[in-house]
Amino acid sequence: MKHEKLLVILLLLVVGSIFIFNSSTNKKKYFTVEGVKLAVGVDGTNQSDFPSMGEYNVSVDCTGVTGTWNYGNWELELSNMTSNSATCNINFTSAPNTHTKLNDKIISLSGTTQGTGQVVNENGYRYEGKNPNNYVLFNGELWRIIGVFDSSTHGVSGNLTKIIRDESIGSYAWHKSNTNDWSAASLKTILNTYYYNSQNGTGQTACYFYSTTVPGNCDFRYTGLDATARGMIEEATWHLGGYSSESATAASFYSYERGTTVYSGRPTTATGYIGLMYPSDYGYSVLSSSCARTTNLGSYSKSTCGGQSWLLKNGYEWTMTPSSSGSGSVFYVGSHASLDRSTASYGRAVRPTVYLKSSVYIVSGDGSEANPYVIGN
Repeated sequence: MKHEKLLVILLLLVVGSIFIFNSSTNKKKYFTVEGVKLAVGVDGTNQSDFPSMGEYNVSVDCTGVTGTWNYGNWELELSNMTSNSATCNINFTSAPNTHTKLNDKIISLSGTTQGTGQVVNENGYRYEGKNPNNYVLFNGELWRIIGVFDSSTHGVSGNLTKIIRDESIGSYAWHKSNTNDWSAASLKTILNTYYYNSQNGTGQTACYFYSTTVPGNCDFRYTGLDATARGMIEEATWHLGGYSSESATAASFYSYERGTTVYSGRPTTATGYIGLMYPSDYGYSVLSSSCARTTNLGSYSKSTCGGQSWLLKNGYEWTMTPSSSGSGSVFYVGSHASLDRSTASYGRAVRPTVYLKSSVYIVSGDGSEANPYVIGN
């Protein structure tokens, strides 16, 4: 469940319960909450509040209670209170440039085994395999790292890490008007307006499960991106080149996606904060030892290539890429794990995909599901 950001959270259940003090509005340099006296220092200076999330080393020294700093949620967690006069000193020491950048870390892992997969340099440094260690805590929930890509992919200077939400946010029409122009697509509006800004778009003209006949639920006030997550995302170029058939390899689709073959009048690029995975992302998410790179994506199946892909969920999931052979057809991953095409007005699962800023760094974690990367910016 997504973490809600509270000003001060204090949960008193029993001895041994966890108490959380978040970082917003305490206005005293020394303050007491339910018998726990807290003092905050930032680089040796007393403060009336925790600093905003940043590159700090945090030390917690408590008496009468056990205290730890949660870097991922940027909050103080206390447990095992044994005294009615418990105290904690929380000191933040600036540590610029001491954390490893997420993109640098992934590149450094090239050729190494990660969980039941590897990081492989194939048109980007990609996580490939059944279940690699590519989990990241983002927006208070689990996302997964597709890979690291240079400016030729996203149009932004430097190497950016592309991540995808682990679970779908729902089923939506790619475009309610059944045209495969992403720059005007209703799903682009859903993702880059309602979801991005954590707004309620239900009842608005873009929000449809299917065509314009089945309205959707676009209330993202509690499930959309929070301010911290928005601050980590780059506005990127999304390539919209297409192809006329699903019978093409991952490498071929990578080229087509960045090409200029589109249905008449369709744009070849669009800018935005949020997009979807590409067919090539899906194709490359399987190790070549499990799926020959000569295999067409339309031939993937659960018993072969698709069944060895960490990126496959339940199928019936949209990609970014339109078909070039018609005005309303878009590629999607089917329930049998093969790439297929569907009319844009049909409802399909949607997993938001974003590029993180090159400044995003690792605070903790090893990328496993049990210990995902915790990131800061």
